[in-house]
Parts: sequence; structure tokens; C-alpha cells
Amino acid sequence: MVYLCFFFAVVAFWQLGLRYHRSQRLDELSERSIVELGELKRQLTNRHVIVSHLADSLPSSFDPNFERQKLREISQTAEASLSTIDPRKPCASQIRDFMSRERELANFTRDLIDSIETDERFNQAHLVTSCIEGLDKANTQIGDRTSLYNSSAIAHQNLRRTSFLQQRKRHAEFTVFDMEDWNAGNASRS
Repeated sequence: MVYLCFFFAVVAFWQLGLRYHRSQRLDELSERSIVELGELKRQLTNRHVIVSHLADSLPSSFDPNFERQKLREISQTAEASLSTIDPRKPCASQIRDFMSRERELANFTRDLIDSIETDERFNQAHLVTSCIEGLDKANTQIGDRTSLYNSSAIAHQNLRRTSFLQQRKRHAEFTVFDMEDWNAGNASRS
């Protein structure tokens, strides 16, 4: 009987240690995801600024079909949607809403850049080329930051699913960002 009690005590301590380790790992992954999401938001905001500068750098004689105001509205909507995402308490529905707005902005911007690249007068303009280069650089940085965030978010989700711990309210669900729309456009120009 003493051996059986000792055995159960060892198993109980082992379980407590395992739960403590998982809890600590969840906290670490949560903090890492919060930091990465905050940095990703900053990078996305910078890209919105570059898109606005690109639209403003085009003279009024540019493609008459170009809807400068529509681009501004789409960009502002994406920015407003991004601002609702709190890295400390991410909400999956807010992230999905932002991603749909960001896809719309990506498509519109990609069409604009395609139009610029086919027009010799504008694709050689220094300010325009600087904006396009800045956009390419921002897209690369966002791609890298998205990968870092997504890896920590996936690790957090996986550990959370396999954990026997009851999740405290402060642990939010970190949703993966799907940024391939921008990155696909960036890779096609390379």
C-alpha cells in the first residue's frame, strides 16, 4: 500500500510538473504572438501609407480609369479594420474582416501597379518608382513578419489543443494571417 501511495504521488507530481510546463509554454507563446502581431500591425500600417503615397504621386494625367478616391477609401477601410485588432486580445472575426479588406486593397493596388508598369511615362518617374520599390520592400517585410507571427500562433493553437489545462480568459485565440495575395503580386514582379 505504501508503494501504491508513493506511485500515485509520483504520478501526481509528474502531472503537476507537466501542466506547469505547458502553462509556462502557453504564456511564452502567447507573449510572442502578441509581440509579433503588434509588429505585423505596424508593418501593415506602413504599407497602407506607401499605397497612399503611390496614389498621390501619380499625376492627374495618369490613366483616366484610375479611381484615386476609390483606392483611398479601400485603404482607409483596411486601415480602420486593422486598427480594431488588439494584439493582446485578438478576435478571429476582426482578423477575418481585416483580411477581406486587405485582399480588396491588394487587388486594387496590383491593378494600379500593372497599369503603371505598362505606361513608360510613369514607370520611370522617380517618386512613382520609389513608392513601388518601397511597396515591394514592405511586402517582403510583411511576409517575413507574417511567417513569424503565424508560426507562433500555430504553435500556441497546437499546444492549447493538446493541453489538459482549462484556458484562462486572458488567453485569446491567435488566428493565422493569410497574406499570400500581396506576396503573390510581389513575387510575380520579381
